[in-house]
Amino acid sequence: MAPASVLNADISKKTLHRSTDLPGLCHREVRARMKIDHQTPATRDHVTRRGSVEYQISSPAFPNGVWGREDFTLTRHANGDRVLRAFCELDDEPALIRDVIQRVDAGFHPQDCMVRLTEGGAFKGSTWYHITDDEIYFQGLTSEAGRISGQLDIDRTIRGFGTHALNSDAWLVARFDRSQGPRQHTFYNSPLTSLDHRGATGPALVCSQGTTIEYFGEESITVRAGTFECHHFAYVVVATDHPEYHLWVTTDGDFVFVKGIVEAPYQWSFELTDLSDTD
Repeated sequence: MAPASVLNADISKKTLHRSTDLPGLCHREVRARMKIDHQTPATRDHVTRRGSVEYQISSPAFPNGVWGREDFTLTRHANGDRVLRAFCELDDEPALIRDVIQRVDAGFHPQDCMVRLTEGGAFKGSTWYHITDDEIYFQGLTSEAGRISGQLDIDRTIRGFGTHALNSDAWLVARFDRSQGPRQHTFYNSPLTSLDHRGATGPALVCSQGTTIEYFGEESITVRAGTFECHHFAYVVVATDHPEYHLWVTTDGDFVFVKGIVEAPYQWSFELTDLSDTD
């Protein structure tokens, strides 16, 4: 697998126009479709689920035990594509806001993604990713590196694409082969936006060189959002020295994040507090 590269992106001069050309160009391109003549109801062929996850911590520095939250929508389309939109707020220093829009196909192989970071109230970075069966291509802008772009060779055996949103974590375990029952499996060269445990760098394109995931089977889990039948997984060995991380995701095919526990020294837990469906 070729390493991801971080390069200065060049803008093709073929796409540039003089400012005096733009009014005419815009007028010619949109004139035929700018006016709405008639509206009819569309056939709704997708389902959208909306939810919230609370980030919890056992620390005297956080008397209420809460250090963040994640509000998300998950849209399932008729062709099997799923789109995640996650808004993540981390309340520990430096305060971090993460915006994620991510699409996977019916097999949970990633297709495209956008990640934006705001740190301490200031722009940190914004990067777009295009993903096929055999490569990831990205372009972005970060406060530390300026314009970035690059390409990484992959195949469909990858774990998925990690964005550090919890529901993105859930989609990573969706690609685990459960047909052999409870067991461990190690994924190599797993692409993600940041190796930082809070996902607070970049966003760029990096790889975790070895992640062992264990599948424990199905369990019924009760959280504030209700009781759910779940698959129980754990990240038991992570190349970035991340503590052991257990997570429970729904068995209904959408792999919605329900509960998570990260061991010491972090002492984090995560709980689904609300989930609603819109048919």
